[in-house]
Amino acid sequence: MSRKSTGARLRTPIAALAASLAATAFAQTPAAPAAPAAAASAATKKADEGLQTINVTAQRVKQKLQDVPAAVTAFSPIAIENLQINSVMDISRLVPNVKFDPVTAGTTSLKPFMRGGGVADGGQITSESEVGIYVDDVYRARLSAALIDFVELDRIEVLRGPQGVLYGRNSSAGAVNIITRAPSDTFAASAEIGFGNLGEKRLKGYVSSPLSADKRWRASLQGMTRQRDSNGQYNVTLKKDVGAEKFQGLQGDLAYEGKELQARLSVFHTHTDGDGQWAVPNTITNNGATITPSTGSYRLVASPHESLTDVTQDGVTLRLTGNAGAVKLTSITGYVKMDDHWTQDFSGGVAGSLLGIPGGGTVALFDRDSVTDHHQFSQELQAAGDLNGGQMSYVAGVYAFSEKGTQKLRSVIFFAPSSVDFNADTKSLALFGQLSAKFGERTTLMVGGRYTKDDKHLDGSFGATPFNQSSSYSRFNPKIGVDFKITPEVLLYASYSEGFKSGGYNGLAGSVAQISKPFLPQYTDAYEFGVKTETADRKLRFNAALFHNKIKNRQQTLTVASGPAAGTFVVESYNAKLSGLEVELAWKPVAGLQLWANGAVNTGKYVSCSTEVAVSCSVINNKLPIFPDHVYTLGFDVDFGAGPGTIRYGADYSERDPYYSTADNVLIGWVQRQKYLNGYIAYEQGSWTYQLSGKNLMQQEGWQTGFGFAVVQPRFAIPARSVLFTAKYKF
Repeated sequence: MSRKSTGARLRTPIAALAASLAATAFAQTPAAPAAPAAAASAATKKADEGLQTINVTAQRVKQKLQDVPAAVTAFSPIAIENLQINSVMDISRLVPNVKFDPVTAGTTSLKPFMRGGGVADGGQITSESEVGIYVDDVYRARLSAALIDFVELDRIEVLRGPQGVLYGRNSSAGAVNIITRAPSDTFAASAEIGFGNLGEKRLKGYVSSPLSADKRWRASLQGMTRQRDSNGQYNVTLKKDVGAEKFQGLQGDLAYEGKELQARLSVFHTHTDGDGQWAVPNTITNNGATITPSTGSYRLVASPHESLTDVTQDGVTLRLTGNAGAVKLTSITGYVKMDDHWTQDFSGGVAGSLLGIPGGGTVALFDRDSVTDHHQFSQELQAAGDLNGGQMSYVAGVYAFSEKGTQKLRSVIFFAPSSVDFNADTKSLALFGQLSAKFGERTTLMVGGRYTKDDKHLDGSFGATPFNQSSSYSRFNPKIGVDFKITPEVLLYASYSEGFKSGGYNGLAGSVAQISKPFLPQYTDAYEFGVKTETADRKLRFNAALFHNKIKNRQQTLTVASGPAAGTFVVESYNAKLSGLEVELAWKPVAGLQLWANGAVNTGKYVSCSTEVAVSCSVINNKLPIFPDHVYTLGFDVDFGAGPGTIRYGADYSERDPYYSTADNVLIGWVQRQKYLNGYIAYEQGSWTYQLSGKNLMQQEGWQTGFGFAVVQPRFAIPARSVLFTAKYKF
């Protein structure tokens, strides 16, 4: 593409943002109509306050975000609403080097990547992500049903880089911690109704109240139901819109806030029911140089095979916090049960003429049906406190995790049926600790470590052939860091940490031999240097992180393109190196206007094979999947008094360089440059808030991943444009 066309591509959306900002700036001049006194006073107060201060628990203790010596991004409730964060996928455009997509399975499954690390087989009971997903500090092992529809949240914390010391399971690339809203000491309630395109309808409600006269006992109940008629795709074979889905979620909380003891019990239930995910069939043309949908569009699918998604999750979390002298003790207990059923034709529907079938028509060449039953239990005990008059602080604890699950896979590949049954059992035990010591008023040294022991068992049958395998892995992962405050508003930090992801089993294997052979544990050496700055009046904030990771035994899944095992996947171990620079900027120049941006520059590749196992070494010097060279987002938010209320509006524009979604770097897995424009406008008056929001407003069409073998060359489309109007009332 020419430099001229690239510039033209950028000018249209950026010009739109610039025009809106110009209008906003004009609205702030003295010539603009004066706002009502109350609204103007509120706007002045908001300007004086500067950028919002967010407290996080990224290091298991409460800190201001700008004081955390690590690459952490956090979102407050108002940011979650304005930025339209309805699922973890929406974080992709808002945090550098984060990309969350649906995995190729059911519609609720997740494929999370951070800094080039992640997994693409989240629909398998054997899969363990490099990116840990936590809800109220409880690790969610199954990436199925991980695309959570948020109800009422306190905040979202996104931690980039290995979190091997303080976060419980396999978070060697990063972690996301979703903190739900706890019951309050005053009565609060809200109700929201929404309507959108594609037949979107939603209803949300929240109520919280103290239960005792002293307000120590509190309770809350929140729920949501939504449905849509389509995901924006049409099946040309079945002659109907596809992608319909219904969701219901409910969470109840009971809390006690005493002087010496705080407790919170959360119980939740979610259910998603829909007609599943649909692959787009593709045809290679122009001597293999171009891949285009055989249907003519990524919004058109062709499979004659009906897809479905049916997922139910239930869980309980109990958090207890108390003081034993100067020591703060915390217990976090979590239980989650999931039933997951999905069906899909991964071929997307292939023309019978390509196979020499008389009469042509469209046939399904890769049907797969999966039924999973899973439950997990985790227990974490923490102790935290200060030593030596506050010159030292510590966090230490023990973590235990147990997971059991079954999965029944039934496949028909090129008309040949096959079946695989899994019974998986994982147990993990870890001891961890982190100590921080101040040297003078400005310098802090931090040392920490975690010892982990994982025991895994997998048995079942591949067709009529049984398999039974057990393995054990252990590792001590250290972390050391230093931070220096040049001024109270400028923090420099440097750290070295290790990430660990235990070995395991290939749930997408094509033979008993492949299933029975465990792959190696993965190790990451991570170096990071960062700076966090904020002006004294909190009008300008700039954070940057420079990182370099060396990965040993990268657990990489590759497609088997031909032979008896075609259509299955093997796991090979590679060594990789990657580096990058991430920046985040926020600026509040005048009352009611906030500008923000984030971006990253990256490089990474596979450098060698592991010498401990025999592999094909076919991806040496290939680029790492889902790790683009450049990515950035520009955005703004505005609010000002208008009549008896306040108008809020904003937009963000993001671009992501082309990248490969698969390690083999083949054309079917290449993803073109992605460009997204999102926006919202809202009006608040008293207890009412009316908001119109839109995602993918430029109707970016394309795909987020693809794989291929023989005439099966599917890709999976990015979400279509969505527009939603909501009306919310706060009691």
